[in-house]
Amino acid sequence: MQPRHSTLVAGPTGLIARLIAEYQCGHCTSATEAWTDHHGNPHLNIHHDDGCPVLTGTLSAVPDIARAAHPH
Repeated sequence: MQPRHSTLVAGPTGLIARLIAEYQCGHCTSATEAWTDHHGNPHLNIHHDDGCPVLTGTLSAVPDIARAAHPH
């Protein structure tokens, strides 16, 4: 299944680093891939399982992002 939905998160490097370290989808066993572009900006690709409601855009990634941003 090709992704039909994506979420862009931008912010300070510390926030992005926390998301990279802590992100877990609450609906699948997604794999994450961190990379840095040629400008030095960190990125996080999240490879959701086929049929994941976040991948299809049925559910928002915001709750998972909030949990990763404030892991306690």
